[in-house]
Amino acid sequence: MTASISETERVVLITGCSAGGIGHHLALELAAHGCRVFAGVRTLSKAQALAENPRIEAIELDITSDSSVDAAVARVLAATGGRIDVLVNNAGVLCAGPTVEAPLSRVEEVFDTNVIGLARLCSAVAPVMMDRRRGTIVNVGSVSGYVATPWVGFYAASKAAAHAYSDALRMELAPFGVRVVVVAPGSIRSNLVANHSDSLIEAESSRFVLARSAIEARAGLSQNSDTTPATEFARVVVPRILGDSPPAYITYGSHAAATWLLYFVPPVIRDYLLGRRFGTHQLARDLKGGCPFSGKKGGGSCPVSGGRAKASVSCPIASPLAMWVALAALVAGGAYSVFKAS
Repeated sequence: MTASISETERVVLITGCSAGGIGHHLALELAAHGCRVFAGVRTLSKAQALAENPRIEAIELDITSDSSVDAAVARVLAATGGRIDVLVNNAGVLCAGPTVEAPLSRVEEVFDTNVIGLARLCSAVAPVMMDRRRGTIVNVGSVSGYVATPWVGFYAASKAAAHAYSDALRMELAPFGVRVVVVAPGSIRSNLVANHSDSLIEAESSRFVLARSAIEARAGLSQNSDTTPATEFARVVVPRILGDSPPAYITYGSHAAATWLLYFVPPVIRDYLLGRRFGTHQLARDLKGGCPFSGKKGGGSCPVSGGRAKASVSCPIASPLAMWVALAALVAGGAYSVFKAS
């Protein structure tokens, strides 16, 4: 990166820029829009391709370490005359598998990265922006922060926490002229799963072993052929981040709209639909249960219908057609307008 940085160029610090990930492509797109980008990675060799761009400087940054964060921020400020115009908290880790079987050490790692690490960067950079009375903080959440699905409960919880934290931060920093934006990706093709693969079921003795294929499919959902490429995601999101009045939430990517709309669906219907999609409904059948909600074997009372549920028969809770009519009404009523990209 060249030494001089003009006042018209925005200085961006972005985390989680390993090759092939969302952060990698966001960094390239930000540079293409004329920004000077400091791309944070835990291991500098993973950002070698970015370092070839004259507008990007790769820096070592571990967001779970106070000393690493302090050193990285100090380096950026020293190189730019004391300013950071845009902070993009992109670094994150995945946690997939049954929540009750997840090792607590892994849960701590997920929250330390996805929530505490994000807050650690905000606490280090926000005062600089507040003193200058301008700046933008972008926290990358997830559509999983809107609606949790089976098999990624702790990941969804960490992203929901990031959303809530960002909401409070947005209101607190507004008087200082600092904007806070949540970017909630849908299914984006990236290296998240490859870099953070889990042992989804710890042992064959797992009570969820019959759902192994469903769990593995959910963990790799973002890598399917129908997902949004990270290049497209960056191309759509970056101009909105850099706009004069960025929205509070930017939601974009495959399955994003449908996931967000499910938040407004009654939980009993949402559970049924997600259960069918992600295998808990089938697991209930495989365990010889009747109603997938009560888990009772054979003919038992269904807590939803109030009737009798039979083994291997779907629980008769609601017509999917009626659900989609309700969603269509939400869209027609303007609920979809929260999406600055679709």
